[in-house]
Amino acid sequence: MVKLAPALPKEYDDNGLESNTRHLLEVYPSQKYLPIVALVRTKEITQNEHFERVPKIELVHVEIAIDPADQDAVREFIKELHDARVQHIKQPLDLPDTDEPPVQAQPLELTAGSGEYFVRVIDQDAAKFAIELHASSGALVLTRSALPRADYGELVPGDYQVAQLGGEIGELATLLVQEFEQGFTQDDVVDAEVLDEDEETTRETSQEA
Repeated sequence: MVKLAPALPKEYDDNGLESNTRHLLEVYPSQKYLPIVALVRTKEITQNEHFERVPKIELVHVEIAIDPADQDAVREFIKELHDARVQHIKQPLDLPDTDEPPVQAQPLELTAGSGEYFVRVIDQDAAKFAIELHASSGALVLTRSALPRADYGELVPGDYQVAQLGGEIGELATLLVQEFEQGFTQDDVVDAEVLDEDEETTRETSQEA
């Protein structure tokens, strides 16, 4: 958790939003997003009831991207940082005023299984998390809890297709799929002997005699 101080830089020269008010007024009817570049610093650190240290940050300098070329560059950089942080491409960022199609993640090759599995990442206390493996029908098939977040990088709670996951969390999801599929037994398969017609006729004649 990070708290953001509500105040913007008071100095006019350091607040690029204030000095570009007319651009904000122009995009209001279309509700378009304007990308910005900002410098922040940690103003103070507090501790919550779970003994987690929470930084409070404040903006010290803000600039708005007015030129279309600058806007495209900032948007692309935001996407790259986002994908690197979550270690996979989850969903396209909410940038409705761009026509660029979202980049598709490369599917993870699974050596076994049929249907699509998805995992649910659930946040827990004490820097831990739980993961649930669900079948394509939505049924819960396996779960693991009290996993240390530090071992799996930055995690955002939510549902993810196993085929789209990468990194340590992707390896864990794949192991859960393999563990679930290897748990099936073949006890319902009955061995049978196939006889040709001549051998079957001979056997029936012998039994009648």
